[in-house]
Amino acid sequence: MKTATCLALLVSLGLLTACESKPFAGAYVYPNDRYLEENVARWNSMINTINAWNDSPLADEFHAAIESGDDLSKFHFRLNLVHDSAVKSRIDAERLAHRKEADDLHQHLLTSLQSTADMFSIMVNLADLPKGYTAEQATSLLTRLEHATERMDTDLQILSDAQDSFAKSEKIRLTTRDHARP
Repeated sequence: MKTATCLALLVSLGLLTACESKPFAGAYVYPNDRYLEENVARWNSMINTINAWNDSPLADEFHAAIESGDDLSKFHFRLNLVHDSAVKSRIDAERLAHRKEADDLHQHLLTSLQSTADMFSIMVNLADLPKGYTAEQATSLLTRLEHATERMDTDLQILSDAQDSFAKSEKIRLTTRDHARP
C-alpha cells in the first residue's frame, strides 16, 4: 500500500510538473470585448509614454539639448527605462491570448509596440553620443529617428483604425475621453 501511495504521488507530481512546463497552456482566452479593452489600454499607455518624450518640458529640454549640441547623457537613464518598458510591453502583449477574429488587431498592436521600441532605441543611441559629438554623428541618428517616428506614427494610426474597425465588426462600443477635460 505504501508503494502504491508513493507511486501515485510521484505520478501526480510528474503530471503537475508537465502541465506547468507548457508555456501558456490553458491560458485565458479573452472574449473579444475584453481583448479590445486590453489592446486599447496598451495603446493608451504607449501614447502616454510617447507624449512624455514628444510634448512635455522634458521633451523640450531633450530637443533643445540636441539643437545646441549639449551633452545628452543626462537623458540616458530615463530613455533607457522607457525603451526597456516598450520592449517589455511588446513581450507581454505577445502573451495576450485572443480569439482568431482578433489576429489582425493583435498583429497591429505588436507592430506598433515594436516601432515604438525602435524609436526609443534610437533616442537611447542619441543619449549615448559622447560629449563633444559631431554634427554628422547627430544628423545620422536624427535622420534615423525621423524615419522611425514616421513609421511609428503610421503604425499607431493603423492600430487605431484597426481597433475602430474591430469594435464595429464585433458591435463593441468604444468610448473616448478628452484628457484635456477634468
